[in-house]
Amino acid sequence: MVSTSTTAAAILVHLLAILSIALSFSLVSNTLTSTSFVLHRQPAAAFAPPGSLPTRPSTCTVKASSSLSSSKWDNLVDDDDDDDSLDFGEDLPGPRDMRYIEFNIGRQNRNFVDIRTAGGPEMTNDVYARKAGDDTFWFAGKVARVSDVSPELAVARQWSLIETHAARLRPIELYPSRGKLELWIAPGDSEMDVAYNRPDCKFVQMKRPEDLEGVGVIRQAEIGFQGEIYEGGEDGFRTWRHDDGSPVKPEITDTPDKGEKRAPNDDEMKDIQEILKGKDLNEFFDD
Repeated sequence: MVSTSTTAAAILVHLLAILSIALSFSLVSNTLTSTSFVLHRQPAAAFAPPGSLPTRPSTCTVKASSSLSSSKWDNLVDDDDDDDSLDFGEDLPGPRDMRYIEFNIGRQNRNFVDIRTAGGPEMTNDVYARKAGDDTFWFAGKVARVSDVSPELAVARQWSLIETHAARLRPIELYPSRGKLELWIAPGDSEMDVAYNRPDCKFVQMKRPEDLEGVGVIRQAEIGFQGEIYEGGEDGFRTWRHDDGSPVKPEITDTPDKGEKRAPNDDEMKDIQEILKGKDLNEFFDD
């Protein structure tokens, strides 16, 4: 017969075993709960590879209108967010929202499209860049601005973005002089007049932002920039100009009373073909 003390001891050992198992499960449960809480608090960006998170669409919108009054631009909304998902290297001095990064490039391109859609080509200017003292001017893109902003301020506010784009567009000719490049403008969509060396299509040199007052008050939504992009082995559009912005070469024309009569040479024809490639001819000629 088993004694009462032996039975009691066995029961006590059994109870201690059950208690030990219960304590183990409790410890594991608390550990998992604590870990889950910590992971829940981590932002998604902490676990995503650089550049994999989507960029929030721009909130800048313009309602189309035939009026060019200043009130038409009230629909523009600033988008001050900054996304460093793609950085293109060393920055030139300038405001943070005009650093040459993917987010800023895309935002200013959307602004350009919105403003041009609302105001037409009259609200745009073609932009050319050159190394100081050189007679070769390289087409770098187009700027747009609302009616209350001058072309000078539109370029100055976006200067670091535009100059960096031009330098990277022409890595041999312009990049070595980045930070000291000159920016010049011509009327919007005037590429054909420039290619034909029309004397009335004269370039105007822009002032750097440090030499112009009022740059800091221009909102990013009031201006835009659409940079030139080379496709299919394009050589890039260039023109030769004097220091006053006038054409170096005589005008290409078959009308004697408009100047020297001559046909375009091979290089000029190549430039003209580059301009016309993939373009609607109605963009260049009046109806």
